[in-house]
Amino acid sequence: MLKSRINTSITAILVMAAAILVIILSFSHYTLLVKNTFTEDNQKNLASEAGQDALIVRNELQFAEASVRGLSKVMEAQYHSLGKEEIQSFLKKMDSSDPIISLSYVQADGTCYFQDGRILPIADRAYFKKVMGGSIVIAPVEDSRLDGKNMIVAAAPVRLSGKTVGAVQAIIPANKIDALLNVNGNEDFSETNIVLGNGTIISTTNPEKRNSNIFSNTNLTFEDSNGLNLIKSNMRGGKSGNSHYYTNKNEYFVFYMPLGIEDWYIFKTVSVSEIAFKTNKIMHYTIPLMAHLIVAMLLFILYMVLSDRKNRKMIRNKNDELRSTKVELETFIANLPGGAFRYNDSEDMEFQFVSDGLLKMFGYSREQFLEKYHNSFCNMIYGEDRVQTLNNLRQQFTQSKFAEVKYRIVTSEGEIRWFLNRVQIVTCEDGQRQFYAVVIDITESKQAHKKANDAMKQLLTLANSIPGGVAQYAYEDGKLKLVYASEGFYRLCGYTEEEYKSKEHEGIENVHPDDARFLSSMISRQIAEKRPIMAEFRMVQRDGKVIWVSLSGTRTVNQNQQVFYQCVFSDITTLKMTQEELEVEQERYQIAENLSDDIMFEYDIPADCMEFSPLFTALTGRHPNISGFLENILQNESICDKDLPEFKAYLNKLRMGNADSETEVRFITKSNEFIWHRIKAKIIYDSYGRPSKAVGKAYNIDKQKKEMQRLLDKSQRDPLTNLFNKTATQSQIEDHLAESAPVERHALMMLDIDNFKAINDQFGHMTGDEVIMEISHRLQKLFRTSDVVGRIGGDEFVVFLRDISADDLIEQKAKAMCEIFRTTHASKDLSYQISGSIGIALFPEDGKTYQELYPKADAALYKAKRRGKDCYEFYSEEDDFCD
Repeated sequence: MLKSRINTSITAILVMAAAILVIILSFSHYTLLVKNTFTEDNQKNLASEAGQDALIVRNELQFAEASVRGLSKVMEAQYHSLGKEEIQSFLKKMDSSDPIISLSYVQADGTCYFQDGRILPIADRAYFKKVMGGSIVIAPVEDSRLDGKNMIVAAAPVRLSGKTVGAVQAIIPANKIDALLNVNGNEDFSETNIVLGNGTIISTTNPEKRNSNIFSNTNLTFEDSNGLNLIKSNMRGGKSGNSHYYTNKNEYFVFYMPLGIEDWYIFKTVSVSEIAFKTNKIMHYTIPLMAHLIVAMLLFILYMVLSDRKNRKMIRNKNDELRSTKVELETFIANLPGGAFRYNDSEDMEFQFVSDGLLKMFGYSREQFLEKYHNSFCNMIYGEDRVQTLNNLRQQFTQSKFAEVKYRIVTSEGEIRWFLNRVQIVTCEDGQRQFYAVVIDITESKQAHKKANDAMKQLLTLANSIPGGVAQYAYEDGKLKLVYASEGFYRLCGYTEEEYKSKEHEGIENVHPDDARFLSSMISRQIAEKRPIMAEFRMVQRDGKVIWVSLSGTRTVNQNQQVFYQCVFSDITTLKMTQEELEVEQERYQIAENLSDDIMFEYDIPADCMEFSPLFTALTGRHPNISGFLENILQNESICDKDLPEFKAYLNKLRMGNADSETEVRFITKSNEFIWHRIKAKIIYDSYGRPSKAVGKAYNIDKQKKEMQRLLDKSQRDPLTNLFNKTATQSQIEDHLAESAPVERHALMMLDIDNFKAINDQFGHMTGDEVIMEISHRLQKLFRTSDVVGRIGGDEFVVFLRDISADDLIEQKAKAMCEIFRTTHASKDLSYQISGSIGIALFPEDGKTYQELYPKADAALYKAKRRGKDCYEFYSEEDDFCD
């Protein structure tokens, strides 16, 4: 018998071993088939995914190209010229409709304006030069000047009047293109690159390879020894292809195809590890299945042995659970935030159980508690509450198994406390009823409730004392319904509380008919937007009197999600009347201001904000409200820049509280003319005595200033030639010399017409005057406006040549003046030859003041006379020793 059992066991073991061997061999063959299938599918999917990635990227880039082409056409159609303001205005309107793309505009000089206000130079970028040649360009850019990162730019030229004046460009961050490449494929095993024709990687799912060259990797070993050259050849011919290569770490399949943009290619690479990963994933499910089959056989054999042991263990666990539940229940009762007890259904309601928590609440030991109350629940209740409490319990038990009552008790220290008692009836198997009760001390809650009631009474008293009224509205079914109103509210409406409540009310009542629709619309919009209610309207009281009311309501939501508005109504009739009077006064002031040529202004000193009257805008075309006025005053374009420093000093005086001074500035009109104004202001101080505002007026004094300038010019001019007279000439030169640095070079030239007396004697003084006027006119044209040309005597002239960049310039001017003399004729007698002599003294070599230079130039003049006239001479020290 024993031998038979042994043979049976051996046979069973052999059968099980054979079955396991068959399962293992079948599993190995299955694994090989799965791997081959995955290899074939992977190579097909590689080409498909590369095509999908190429389509996504190409669509994005072509969209960017279409966007810039369309925007360039819009700019060419809308604008005849593109200045800074037109560019910024257009940029604000531009919307790429693609969150990836940001747009900008580049001027012909390479200045690029961005939508966020930044301005960068890009004239050195190769793609910019190409687009300015008239081509639409898509190009990669390394190290963007915006954020130092790589990007791809699509740019289209903008042509106005047949000339390329700039370009619209769309900027796509390279990492955004990288994100598009991540749409397909597994990042752990595959890699996608976009490369230029030379092999440079411009976008990749592997950031470490950005800007590297795919042909420079020396660790690649191709299955075909000519694999790398074949890839380069196909790229030059715009062909697609695939390859198989190895590195020192792994084995890879690669598929490449043209992107359809420039000479760009997309390379899709997948690691053979992905095939192994997929195969292993299948094995991950297959191996457990095989193991389950084996284990199932083993479990069937062991089932009978383990079944009995399992049953014994389950019984033991149940006993442990019962003991654990008992301990947990006792712990729970002991830690209740209150106490628990059980009493029977007898007349005295005797205690069957009392928790430690209840004893702690009373301050008694168990023996003291049971003795004090004679082991009766009835006696535990405070005497004044006992009858009512017991009646409430009996009444509630007639309707349910549960009851809840509140009553008072007395502690061991004689303190009266409030209890909340929840009781449940439990019927035992023998039919006896037991009452299980849980109590909580609610004394603090009762006290808080009393305080809340007292606070509510105070709040009602406060609401009734408000000069106006308070009301609460419930918002239900799209309508406001009055819930509560103070006495002040009823007084405001002209009703008593009983009169008002005798009618049905909905929404805000007693509104003036002219305001009803507007008020209803405004409140509906504010409620829909879940904002506070704010409105001003007219209310018709019971006696027909019309008053102005201000409504301010706060939105609240209770725990039941019901919406309420706590509203305050204030009588603002007096305020409104005052506002109307003020508006009339302001209108009168505005009319008076419009009839004047003077500009009113108000300068907010703490806020550094200037507000001009509308006449300022009419004059300058600028906005009348200017923030940061003093801080940015040197960049102000409405005031002549020469007047800005003095105006700034004047404002600083106002900020210090000094309003005694005044200043004069020139406003720049819309036609770029200068209009003189005299500025005067008075200061308003705040409650702390600090300057708060300066209110003043800019008086138009342009006519007076120009008349004074005309008179001044007339006093400084020679009446015959309109050149500076002797006094003005000397003053102008002295001013220039006083401001000159020693490193600067100037020249003082003395001119004299040779033998001028003979012209007067032969042709008459009228002809002499004509000769002087012609020479003066031609001298003015020869020199710059910064130079000084003056007539200091009958036929004597002075020229002050400023800021000489080269000494040759002095001689050129001297020769040109000699030529002016030679080509000037007396009357119509062309045979009469006129000439002139010139003496020259230099700053700073010959002198640093007019008093030093003038005699030396005069000495050089007479030196030229002695040489035979009709020439020019420079001063030298030898001239001082000549008579």
